[in-house]
Amino acid sequence: MATYRIIPKVDQTGFDVAIVGNDGARQTLLGFKTHSDAQAWIAGDKRPGTADDPWTPSYFRTVSEF
Repeated sequence: MATYRIIPKVDQTGFDVAIVGNDGARQTLLGFKTHSDAQAWIAGDKRPGTADDPWTPSYFRTVSEF
């Protein structure tokens, strides 16, 4: 599981999020205005992604030929 750390900017204009991935890869997301914004982004990133789930449409489309 990735680890996250919220870092206040030196000039006190916002926050950055430092991430260390499972494989040790490091990255930093810059420019969150508030600590809460950074926390919300982290919470969203920790949620299981829907991209890995098979997509099941909630409706069926029909295609008509022109």
